[in-house]
Amino acid sequence: MLQISPGAVLSLIVTFFVGVIFVMMVSETIALGKRQDPITNLIRSVVRAYPRFSYVVAVVIGMLLGHLFWP
Repeated sequence: MLQISPGAVLSLIVTFFVGVIFVMMVSETIALGKRQDPITNLIRSVVRAYPRFSYVVAVVIGMLLGHLFWP
């Protein structure tokens, strides 16, 4: 039977976020090379337009990590 440990879940979450950050960096480099607006400006404007959604995402991530690693 497959057993999922907190370390495995954390590893998947970190791998996902590192992948997203890597793709954003590549996109930013390509956009700057083409003299276009980078995607980080879009993300920044969305976070400023919807601060409650950003807060909810932060709370959910904190709850998930707290649930997995609280002794």
